Amino acid sequence: MSNYSGSVPDTAGRRLDWMASMACRNVAPSTFFDPGREHEARLICVVRCPVRRQCLANVQRMEAGKRRDAREGVVAGLLHNERWRLDTKVVRAKCDTPALVFDGEPPACGTYEAMLRHLSRGELVDPECWSAEVRRERLNRIHNETLRADRAEAS
Repeated sequence: MSNYSGSVPDTAGRRLDWMASMACRNVAPSTFFDPGREHEARLICVVRCPVRRQCLANVQRMEAGKRRDAREGVVAGLLHNERWRLDTKVVRAKCDTPALVFDGEPPACGTYEAMLRHLSRGELVDPECWSAEVRRERLNRIHNETLRADRAEAS
């Protein structure tokens, strides 16, 4: 005798099922909103997250057309300003930074622009491009420390 009831089990995928696999699920949210921890947040997204592409699509849908100051933190490995520059639906003022559009010849690997291209397309970031991010982060940190030291001497 069969136990088949005649009903079909619900196996349809849900729109946000991917969220159960996010690498940031058990990480303190402050990690992604603290400017001093941007590099750490990017590492979590870029290196550990198996659903970064879905996360990026979701945040792009939610932030489409929003102003730069309406975005915060690191999401899908991209800083708020980078997501704003990649949003082609934003109305920009003449003095604003132009949108980043990656068509035509791709930027050379090992550059910050190439890393942004990989991140914006949900691609894996190769070691050369990630090294560009590490160099950029290091130079920014040195620059900020120098500014702080100069201000402290001046006062």
